[in-house]
Amino acid sequence: MKLSLMTSNIWADVFGNPVRGRDRALLSIVSRYRPDILMLQEVHPHWHECDVMKTGLPSLGFTVSTPDLGGNPLNYTPLLYNSGRFEELRSMFRLYSGPNDYLSKSISGAVLRDKLSGEQFAALSTHMYYAKNDKGNSVRIKSAAELAEFIRILTGGVMPAFCGGDFNCKVSSDPFEILTANHITCASLYAEERINFIRTNHKNPQYDAAADRYIAALPSEHENKKSIDHIVFCGNNVRIESYRVITDEAAMILSDHCPVLITAKC
Repeated sequence: MKLSLMTSNIWADVFGNPVRGRDRALLSIVSRYRPDILMLQEVHPHWHECDVMKTGLPSLGFTVSTPDLGGNPLNYTPLLYNSGRFEELRSMFRLYSGPNDYLSKSISGAVLRDKLSGEQFAALSTHMYYAKNDKGNSVRIKSAAELAEFIRILTGGVMPAFCGGDFNCKVSSDPFEILTANHITCASLYAEERINFIRTNHKNPQYDAAADRYIAALPSEHENKKSIDHIVFCGNNVRIESYRVITDEAAMILSDHCPVLITAKC
């Protein structure tokens, strides 16, 4: 089974950065690359309310997984999938423990079945705590253990799993050691082809209020090993065919994070 999966932190509208205009940029990116699975982060209230989420992405065939949020008012890390190709068998949601701004640091996951082949796999979207200090590192170490446990419960250890998100840490960091110890691996390390292999996080696009438009940020020139956005995977016989950091103009308008796209076989 061949899959394409995209992760994108779409930049919460809490920094004087309205969704208007950026929502069309998101639709443009998804329309161009047409991933099977879309993992989003920082989907704050105005994102949930915009037409792109309500009608634009559904018009491209995407369905939002709807796990029980346990009383949480919004899912800031929604998982979307091509419902023409996949059937959702079960889903789960969890807030990370510890500091949690806006209750946005969470995991959403679902087990999906390919309607044609019957093959099953798990897909997840996540966002970990942001602070770049010892406390933040400790929080992310705990979150990495919680993510590994979440994947075990969701999959029962019997199927491949792919998790995309803003991990707020590099592959060389302590939290990734926890993931590696649980046989969860970063796709960028094993991709047979790497396209635009640069750092994913970059300067903010600038909003011109007078013109009511965004000016795209420039792609980062830093090495990809400094990236904090990742797609990780686990399971036997998973092959990562390609890894791409998307730097289209729409991507540089959308957010301070470039989307990441992989193709995989499992």
